Amino acid sequence: MTGLKPAALVVLASCLICANWALARSTPALSELLEEIRYISYTRHWQEAQARLDELAARVEQAGQRDQVEFHLLEARHLILADQSHVALERLASLLELDLPDDQRLRVLQLSANVSVLLRLYERGFEYLGEALSLAVDPGAPEPRMATLNLASYMLGRVGEVDRGIEYGESALAMAEATGNQAEQCVALQRLAPVYKWADRLDRAEQLYRKGISICEGLGNQLFAGVMSHGLADLLRQQGRLDEAEQLATVAVELLQRAVYPLGEFEARLVLAEIKADAGTLSDLDAAELERLDDYFATDNLWDQAARVYGLRARLAEQADQPYAAIAFLRDQQRAREAFLGRERAMRLAFLQVEFDTRLQAQELALVRQSARASELEAQTLAQQTQLRGLIIFVIALLTVGLLLLLLRAQRSRRHFRNISRQDQLSGLFNHSWFFQRAQILLDQADAAPGCLALVAADIDRFKRINDLHGHRVGDEVLGRTARRLREVFPEHALIGRIGGEEFAVLVRAADIREVVDCVEAFRDSQQHVLRLGDPEVTVSFGLSCYQPGDDIEALRERADRALYQAKRDGRDCYRLDASCRD
Repeated sequence: MTGLKPAALVVLASCLICANWALARSTPALSELLEEIRYISYTRHWQEAQARLDELAARVEQAGQRDQVEFHLLEARHLILADQSHVALERLASLLELDLPDDQRLRVLQLSANVSVLLRLYERGFEYLGEALSLAVDPGAPEPRMATLNLASYMLGRVGEVDRGIEYGESALAMAEATGNQAEQCVALQRLAPVYKWADRLDRAEQLYRKGISICEGLGNQLFAGVMSHGLADLLRQQGRLDEAEQLATVAVELLQRAVYPLGEFEARLVLAEIKADAGTLSDLDAAELERLDDYFATDNLWDQAARVYGLRARLAEQADQPYAAIAFLRDQQRAREAFLGRERAMRLAFLQVEFDTRLQAQELALVRQSARASELEAQTLAQQTQLRGLIIFVIALLTVGLLLLLLRAQRSRRHFRNISRQDQLSGLFNHSWFFQRAQILLDQADAAPGCLALVAADIDRFKRINDLHGHRVGDEVLGRTARRLREVFPEHALIGRIGGEEFAVLVRAADIREVVDCVEAFRDSQQHVLRLGDPEVTVSFGLSCYQPGDDIEALRERADRALYQAKRDGRDCYRLDASCRD
């Protein structure tokens, strides 16, 4: 390089600049990729979109806040569809802690309200909706306004305010039809049709359901087509049109299975079971299906759906001449209905509906005032343009300070999102994805290190019973306490993660397997000593496997899981070693 002449150095530098420019031009911007993935998520299949998001995860950590928020908004939507709505709601709550621009905050609030309704958290849903209404919306961009009106229509219909729900839903549908956007029409029809059904205006409901199914199927939106198919099937069942209803419910189950939307699939299966019961074809062969529906809805505290399942199980027990079982199911049905229709919740929802109307009127008035103010400012601007030239230096200084503040905020946001993507928010341990990613790295280095590398699979025994008897708050405390005890008994260098609902995993290197077993025994010996008065008794089963040359993390996990299942079969509250740890 020292022998090159100045002219040659200039040419070389120019070539390097051109090469870097060409490379930048060949790599799509992250925002463009996220918009493409968003299109796939809403028009094709969310699992395909999630696979693309996984590929972008490394780039997102280095991106600006706006792209990071778009990434996590899509992931939250996919978590909802994957039947992890509680996790999605936590992720959205973390996003709302950030200083977001109005357009992104509006979308986060809308999705938060939507998932709250799915979880029957109506008070929380109305709070999110009320905050969404307080944000200014550009009158020239109808999509945000339509989304809010669609959500308001459905939520008000759910709590019995059907007239107001129909008014908002018809407004959203008219806006969607005026724009000619069929995707927006699909959403508006999916929201409005059930409101007419709840209002007992069945002819209009059927018309909207059929129109919505046609439009959504034409767009390839299996998710919404499936949801509306089982909604129409339920409507036809109420009218006694059972053959047509059964065909639609069967199609709905198939569509929602393909869309991989468990909640919608189980609701469609419930409608199909009710149709069979009305037709007199519900038999003992359906008992296992009803038990599966019972477990699903009760686990997620979806008491309105659980009450319907208990009613079906009571009818089946009565058919089988089991009066005591039928009475027990009827009692369960009554308790489920009381849990869903409590007086305090109904009063709170009525208050929130009034508050929602007030905020909507206030927002519309504010929009009128803003328009008048904008015209006034435009006139003032024309008169003040000559004075602005003297402020250029001052503005440049403000921009410089603003950029520095944005850089500091971006660094804080990056750290915040890194923690979200790696850490389980409830237990403080590594989450599923990050644990297995780090575990594979440690396994790749295992052959060069001395000692025994063991994977410990741990599962809280009968955790569902704890949730059912003591509530999810106590269940969350049990998960947190278990996580703390694992950190206490295993060495600091151990990799510990929460890899499922009540499942934990530990990857630890020790001189031999006896050291690892001692940690497990220490956990089991001390577990009951940390209980407070009134806490449920908690036991944990363990399965241990040891690294063998050539193992990847999946092989190691499979053996640990087999050992864990053996511990479960042997009575729980014990540990079992895989053969790889006894060689």
